Amino acid sequence: MIFKALFSGKRSAIPASKLPIPDSFVDVFVGGRPSRSVTVESVGPKVLVTREALGRAGEVARFIYATPAGRFRFGTRIVGVSGQTTTFELPRQVELVAAASGAQKRSSVRLDALVPGYWRYAPNGKGIGEFAKGNVRDISRGGCSLIADRQFKLGQTVEVKLQLSSTGAPLVLLGEVMRAEPIPTSGKHSHGLRFQAVTAQEDHAIMEFINRRQAELRNRGLV
Repeated sequence: MIFKALFSGKRSAIPASKLPIPDSFVDVFVGGRPSRSVTVESVGPKVLVTREALGRAGEVARFIYATPAGRFRFGTRIVGVSGQTTTFELPRQVELVAAASGAQKRSSVRLDALVPGYWRYAPNGKGIGEFAKGNVRDISRGGCSLIADRQFKLGQTVEVKLQLSSTGAPLVLLGEVMRAEPIPTSGKHSHGLRFQAVTAQEDHAIMEFINRRQAELRNRGLV
């Protein structure tokens, strides 16, 4: 009955600016269980798909997420679970929690800065072995570029350790390899990582680093 209602009904009239953005992170609560931070795979006219299996078909879910327009939430139901993805019915309405401020919009900017870092493989989301040296650039709240002396496979997960402030502890972030390409001039490899399961504290630390670096560049007349 759920599938019949989905694929025979009208398309959602909710503006795209109020819906989750593909490749962004959302917090999902299913069946009263603790929230899970997962990646949005796709948003169609009738369904929304996230990565990871989050429950069972028919269970009620609540989404909390942010877009450039603000912070939103809505309730919906799981349509189905297949492998490592979960499909949800697109909501009939979305509630605005907080409108985006200028500071929030600025924090989504990707910062083209080179930062020393370390990495190690993290199969199944857990780091193993010793950290190896690398360089990190193009840092944003959603991901970064990691330069390493070897090429990773698409879909692999790695942990990246970054020192973003002179006083705080280093951040250890989990990232999925979305892009990999060689750097002919150095013989190294550049990888586009998408962060996974970022906590509120980690997100805040990334935002502070970006805003601080941007302020330094403005003071030097470089932006």
